[in-house]
Amino acid sequence: MAAPPEKKTLRIGVLYEHTQMTDLAGVDILGNMSTKSVNLVATLEPRVSALLPLSTPMEFLYISSTLEPSWTTPDMFVKPTHTYANAPRDLDIIMLGGPDPAAAHEDSITFLKKASKQTKWILTTCTGGMWLARAGVLDGKKATTNRMFVAKHAGEWFPKTEWLDQRWVVADGEFEGAQIWTSGGAGCGESYVSNTR
Repeated sequence: MAAPPEKKTLRIGVLYEHTQMTDLAGVDILGNMSTKSVNLVATLEPRVSALLPLSTPMEFLYISSTLEPSWTTPDMFVKPTHTYANAPRDLDIIMLGGPDPAAAHEDSITFLKKASKQTKWILTTCTGGMWLARAGVLDGKKATTNRMFVAKHAGEWFPKTEWLDQRWVVADGEFEGAQIWTSGGAGCGESYVSNTR
């Protein structure tokens, strides 16, 4: 019997700069489905190795404006692996947590404009939706963000986006098959992870 074809490694870019850590809990959920994590657990419990065919190889890229440790709540620092300048633009997934969208680094806006044209899934939680809107990626699209901001701030600041007061909203991305998932607060967003596989 021939061996099954080798699975493509998913490249997941996580913009981790001045964000709320809870908003990016989906990173850990995805990571638990990775081949590396399933193999790790299988060393402790051999029955878990039956899940290996369902796992996917994954590479996580932590992206920020510099390679210096990047602040996230609650006063934790994450070591970036890439900067906005040198991160690949053709990722499988981009994940955006919730920063102050007005204070997002300008290099992140340039990165999002370019990467959105080549990335299959973009996933935002909380004010990450407004971060993506600031880059113009949500112009003419339906989206949501932290639901406290939907009625007033999001519409005032980013009027080219149709903001909906929903737990999550799915919109077409920039090319056929691409999708943009925006979600409200951290409790709303984890639902999108199971739908990206």
